[in-house]
Amino acid sequence: MKRDNLFWGTLLIVVGVLLYLQTQGIVDNVFRYFWPVLLMLVGGWIILGVYWRPAGSPEESFSIPLGAAQSVKYHFAHGAGQLEIRGGAPAGQALLGTAAVGMNRNSHVDGDRLDVRIEAGPSFVPFLGPSQGVWRFQLAQEIPVLLTVESGASFLNLDLTDVLATRVALKTGASSTNVTMPARGVSLLDVESGAASLNIRVPESTAARIRVRESVMALDVDTDRFPRLDSGLYQSPSFEAASDRSEINIQSGLGSVSVK
Repeated sequence: MKRDNLFWGTLLIVVGVLLYLQTQGIVDNVFRYFWPVLLMLVGGWIILGVYWRPAGSPEESFSIPLGAAQSVKYHFAHGAGQLEIRGGAPAGQALLGTAAVGMNRNSHVDGDRLDVRIEAGPSFVPFLGPSQGVWRFQLAQEIPVLLTVESGASFLNLDLTDVLATRVALKTGASSTNVTMPARGVSLLDVESGAASLNIRVPESTAARIRVRESVMALDVDTDRFPRLDSGLYQSPSFEAASDRSEINIQSGLGSVSVK
């Protein structure tokens, strides 16, 4: 909240100075300068948020109990800014996350599955989003998980190392995305990305099969771990027999893709 106070305090001071200059006859019409000044302050506020993360009061958080559910289906819709999703929700909890203006959440039980939907708005607009500028959420680790993430112009970090994610659907726009695949079980990742930078890390103990529908992009696959079998197809030698394995399907437009 300190950065929000700084933004609005600066805006009020600047407007006050302009009004004073108008009363002195130095500025003829203060409202001619309002929008340019506002845009400059918003731009400065966004840049400030990149380099300054004050140690303010702890973030307000919320949790969604797991109840008797045997699996969880998550759907995250994110507008713009920064989003971090990882495991680590306490036992008995389906989700632990940041609560702030601009975020909506709902959940309901469908049979033995808990469906959770999170809508997280921009994380860089004054009075919207978390005070630290990053939406953070922790998922359940002890039961199977289905995960869908839809994101616009954003920086996205998905660390699923300790999550039993059986299927992950990722749809991004102009974004920078880092994904760490699950270290346990069998998982499927489907990625649709636009003008994006996509970095996928596969844990050392996990085998993988990678299919890439190549467009105009830079592709970097670790062929020592995942030899190329065909055009756009890479696979660990032990994939078929591995108990811990990931299947990764990538459809990308302009941008870069790295799988290590």
